[in-house]
Amino acid sequence: MRIALLIVFGAVGTLARYGLQGLVQHRTNSDFPSGTLVVNLAGCFLLGGIAQYGLTHLSIPPEWRIGMTVGFFGAFTTFSTFSWEAVHLLEDGEWARALTYVLTSVIGGLLAVVLGMRIAERI
Repeated sequence: MRIALLIVFGAVGTLARYGLQGLVQHRTNSDFPSGTLVVNLAGCFLLGGIAQYGLTHLSIPPEWRIGMTVGFFGAFTTFSTFSWEAVHLLEDGEWARALTYVLTSVIGGLLAVVLGMRIAERI
């Protein structure tokens, strides 16, 4: 059951990332990696909330928690794409944009997880 849930949630997470990342990138019409940034920050926020909720409410079975957290968010968020895009900004001499991207991603991601956790604790 756990493997099946990982497969299903992983496929859904991949498609959700592809859709949201493309939509945001298209809407911003920029060479700045806005799509990846939005996906990763949203993923951090939702993972923090869902993981915290799942830990404090035994109503979510462990297999489903793993499917959602590892499967969906493992496929939805993307550290490798973030890293690749940051390196390309640096290679293009876009130091300020690269620094903005890295700091916003890392600090924003940490804050998003904490915010998601705090909201989940209040539910």
